[in-house]
Amino acid sequence: MNSSNITITLPGELRFIRLASKIASNTASLFTETRKTEAENWEFAHAFELAVSEAFTNAVVHAKKQAAPQPVTITFTLEERKLTLAMRDSNVPFSTRTPSPDPENYPENGYGLLLIRTVMDTVTLTRENDTNIITMSKTL
Repeated sequence: MNSSNITITLPGELRFIRLASKIASNTASLFTETRKTEAENWEFAHAFELAVSEAFTNAVVHAKKQAAPQPVTITFTLEERKLTLAMRDSNVPFSTRTPSPDPENYPENGYGLLLIRTVMDTVTLTRENDTNIITMSKTL
């Protein structure tokens, strides 16, 4: 199988987080449906749902620092045994620091990148031409 791309652009608003994460989950499910058991398929799809929810939330939260929300573009790249997702937004740069878990003073925010890095095989964060790009992948 050659690689195939699927791209979707959504408004950078809180109300679209669930749609973005469901699209990611459904894409991952379709990608794995003939290759894994039902439980493995659910785990694979759930990883993408959680990662996109966290990444999209970061994009939207940082967009609030600007006058108008910027669209968020998600591109899925399907390869033989790997699904890669790249999320792009033109919002202000965000911190790529991943805090260490602090169970004594568990804050409500700040653990999105840690969660993403936990459920995905690879995660890269870059800023190119005033665009934030988070790329994440998972291999079967």
